[in-house]
Amino acid sequence: MTVGSYIKSLAGKLQPLYPEKEAKAVAETVVCHVLSIERYKVLSEPEKEIPQEQMLQLMAMEDQLLAAKPLQYVIGSCMFAGIRIRVREGVLIPRPETEQLFSLAAEDAEAVMEASEDDNFNVLDICTGSGCLAYAFASEFPDAQVYGCDISTDALAVACKQRVKCIKPVFFIADVLQSPPAGLPKFDVIVSNPPYIRESEKAEMRDNVLKWEPELALFVPDDDPLKFYRAIASWADALLKPSGVMWLEVNEALAQETAALFPGAEVFKDFNDKDRFVRVRKG
Repeated sequence: MTVGSYIKSLAGKLQPLYPEKEAKAVAETVVCHVLSIERYKVLSEPEKEIPQEQMLQLMAMEDQLLAAKPLQYVIGSCMFAGIRIRVREGVLIPRPETEQLFSLAAEDAEAVMEASEDDNFNVLDICTGSGCLAYAFASEFPDAQVYGCDISTDALAVACKQRVKCIKPVFFIADVLQSPPAGLPKFDVIVSNPPYIRESEKAEMRDNVLKWEPELALFVPDDDPLKFYRAIASWADALLKPSGVMWLEVNEALAQETAALFPGAEVFKDFNDKDRFVRVRKG
């Protein structure tokens, strides 16, 4: 079978699960991954024959995709802020919104670093998951000491084994709903993408999320949807330097309520024009 015909076939089978354009993108990504080719070759060489060995790999992946298993779990990785992040079941898949969170926070971090008179520049990623934010900061700011914490041992196992060429962040297990562990330094920058999807919002979500991604990293009870942000506020009071800045990813429907937990906080929109981020300046 040729590259072009297989992509067309797989995209058609995936359309009950994904919109047409997304289904085609998933099919193209899988083919590129298995054949180790760039996406432009899919367009320029649609008549290229797929070798039998690779065809068998594709068929095995196809079965997983048709069972609504997320593409990133099927191929075992995704790109985030220019680096490849390994993911597997039990670990939240990084979203484009979180990549935008990094971009915004990194811009502020540059300014904080330039203004700081302290030689030690520290970054903390609360609810680190795969470690995507922590590694992005470690890659962008090689002179910084980056920390990441999570309550999930599955997530931390993945975070600790990422193969990113940078000074590895310090990862530690912690429950953000409890007090911060003793011995942590003060931080110039804190970032967090904690659970924020209300249980009642599950009805709006696809099976590739509901059936596969960890509920622990996604959902909060309807009667207390801001519990993680109140806890993060306590951590920030204890750990954020007087000149520090904190960026949070938030539920678009609760952005103003979340910002109200932090004196002087600002709400920022994502690329879909949704209230998605909260910035907190301590100084």
